[in-house]
Order: sequence, then structure tokens, then C-alpha cells
Amino acid sequence: MIYGYLRKSKEERSESSFDTQRHKINGYCSIHSLQVDDWFQDICSGGLLLNQREQGLVLVNKLKKYDTIICSDLDRYSRSHCGLINDVEKYRRMGVKLIFTNLGDVISTDSLGSVFYQILSIMSEWYRKSLSEKQLLAKDKLRKQKKWLGGRVTKGFDIGEDNKLVECEKEQREIRQVLMLRKQGMKYKNIVFEMEKSTGKKWWISFVHKLVQREGSEHKIS
Repeated sequence: MIYGYLRKSKEERSESSFDTQRHKINGYCSIHSLQVDDWFQDICSGGLLLNQREQGLVLVNKLKKYDTIICSDLDRYSRSHCGLINDVEKYRRMGVKLIFTNLGDVISTDSLGSVFYQILSIMSEWYRKSLSEKQLLAKDKLRKQKKWLGGRVTKGFDIGEDNKLVECEKEQREIRQVLMLRKQGMKYKNIVFEMEKSTGKKWWISFVHKLVQREGSEHKIS
């Protein structure tokens, strides 16, 4: 089956957008001796993934091996580079073709569209790494400011005003007790036993080990 996919944003009031896209797809099919079997069209943001759109989801659920999707332009299919790359990888595994009238088939390895896809993959990988580095820098900045980074709160602290970590005296006493026992030469399993007896709650050897390492007071004891 060959499916024609059309998309326009809510800001595009005129129906001519769909007419133009349909004309481009039919023109491509005429040149390449193809014929669209069914049409799907959405009015939504290009930032949404195909399966997040009303008709896009219907199309995705219909796809089978050897099917083809034809779209007039890249931005009519998706404005999300990562979304496009994920879809292309999925279509390759499924044996589905994805064609843009101005680029050609982006699935086949010997096509111009495939070259474009490879360039897009490199750009997206660079973007992901760049974003990851920014996130690490942001987390490092928050860490230096002693602010909560999300997730489980570090043992010995509570979340105070402005998301700043403030010491929890009760847990700090427990930490000091663990470090004191370790400094005295007590083995981890014995520290766990003592802490459970002292606090009345469950402790784990792995947690005590990490706690000692975090505080920089680890001593090798045979």
C-alpha cells in the first residue's frame, strides 16, 4: 500500500495548503509510476510525533512490510529531527519506505534522501551531546550551590527554601555514628547490625559502604 500524508498547522487557515501538498505528491507519483492508495491528513503542530497525531496514529497502525509513505516536504512530516530519525530506523526494521517529494526515499541506502538522513543523524547526535553537556554543567552549578538536583534526597539532608539542601540533624547523627564505627575498625556487616539496633530501621551493607565512601572516610580493613 502507498499512503499519502498531509499536514498543516492550525494557523494555516486556507485549504490550499493541503491542495498544494497533494499536487506535489501526485506529481512525484506520476513521474515514478506510483499511485496513492489512501490519504491521511492532520491539522496539528509539526513538533508532535506521528503517532501523537489523530490521523498519524491511524496511519502508523496500518503500516505493514513493503508499504510506502509519501510526504510533500520534510517539515510536513515532522519538525522533530530526533522523531524523524527514530521513525526512519523503525521503518527500516519494518521494511517500510518513507519518501519526500523533494528528497526522495530516505530509507534506501543508495538514494539522495539517505545521504540527507545521515547528515541529519550527525546533526542530531551533536545536538544530543551538546544538550547533555549543558545539563551536566547546570547540575554541577546546582550541586555547588547545594541545591536539590531532583530524585532521592541525599542521606543527611532535607529540602529547604528555594530548593536548597539543608542538613537534617537526626540523619547527620546517624552518619557520624556510622563513620565513628568504621573508624574504630568495625566491619560493614557489624556496622549494619549496630545501626539497626540503634535506629530501629533496616540498613544495608551496600548503603553503608556508599555512605562511608561519600564522606571520604573509607579505611581498608582486612
